[in-house]
Amino acid sequence: MRWRLWAVAAAAAATVALLSGAGAYARRELAGALRSRHSARGEIQLRIVNPAGASVSLRRTGATLEDAQPVPLEGDASWLPPGRYFVEAELAGERQLFPVTSGPEAEPPDGGDAWPVTVRRVASERPARLDDRAPGFVFVPGGSFTMGDRHNPGHPHAVWVPSFHLAAFEVTNREFRAFLADPRGYGDRSSWTDAGWAWRSHGLSEATARLVPSHPRYARFGRDDLPVVLVNWYEANAYCRWLTRRLGDGRWLYRMPTEAEWEKAARGPDGFDYGIGMELSEREAGQYNWRKNPGAATTLVGLEATAHGYRPNRYGVFHASGNAREWTQSLFRPYNAKNPYREDARNLDALPGMRVTRGGSWYSASAVRLQLAYREEFQPQLSSDDLGFRVAAILGGGTVRP
Repeated sequence: MRWRLWAVAAAAAATVALLSGAGAYARRELAGALRSRHSARGEIQLRIVNPAGASVSLRRTGATLEDAQPVPLEGDASWLPPGRYFVEAELAGERQLFPVTSGPEAEPPDGGDAWPVTVRRVASERPARLDDRAPGFVFVPGGSFTMGDRHNPGHPHAVWVPSFHLAAFEVTNREFRAFLADPRGYGDRSSWTDAGWAWRSHGLSEATARLVPSHPRYARFGRDDLPVVLVNWYEANAYCRWLTRRLGDGRWLYRMPTEAEWEKAARGPDGFDYGIGMELSEREAGQYNWRKNPGAATTLVGLEATAHGYRPNRYGVFHASGNAREWTQSLFRPYNAKNPYREDARNLDALPGMRVTRGGSWYSASAVRLQLAYREEFQPQLSSDDLGFRVAAILGGGTVRP
């Protein structure tokens, strides 16, 4: 009798296990079919990891800052039709914005069908700034974004960038004058790379921060609140090395942004092609400081004029398109979806080669030059009266790197 009861129980357990296994197999098959269906429509799955417990929402972006529309989230994983989106996370008064791209213009990170977003608690420490009159730094959270020219098939691709801070405005003449005046600044050997010091030993600096009020070009280029221009890459790099020693306190590294950092911050979470929108036609011409702005003089604009006449992107970055072209940390190297951009040796101070400039300027007459994906190569010893730079700050970066 006991043997029969045991046999019946074993058979029942086997049946349950079989049904359970069949059910799991059916669920996997159904999930796979649904995934294939979504992928065939060009959709990706947004996966949000939120260990910080932040309040999270999703918006689909449009052609301008005003066009972003809320999109319902389906838990921690949502399938998104082709388009540009951003995740907004709020925690303890801090807001983080993460760009997301769905569709055929760029593969998701790691070539899969999901776009991961990880929301982490933001460190309370902020980078010190040299001039309290300047707008300071904006925070760009770590994560992936779509880098490259979306009008060039095979060029855009997802690039992961760690979190960083970026100056909202270009380095000004006032800030660069502090570097020139400090005995441990421009004239100190420790501020320079070997190649930079070699240039300084026989080169002539034309930086606009050297202009005095009596100079005929002072009003146009030398005023304190204007971006410093006519600085070459060596001088911009030396400024950042000095700033790290002066303000870094062994915890912050100040340097020019890498190409990927610059483009991610410039595009903003909306993934724009220009500083604050997707288009640059006659209607948008007045939004940027370039030669085709009918309401602007053909020259630089400073902090005061910017506050009254220009808008930042959603991260808070001013003049990503126009005003002054900007040096980046990176050597000029080609990249595309098959040969993706890497944060590698191209960003070291000491390596020789042409450096990348971005953003277009007050002198640009072509909208192409204001496109955020547009890049130019420039010899590090050269300068121009439409070329300046801005500073990135990296927490935990420590001292000056090679």
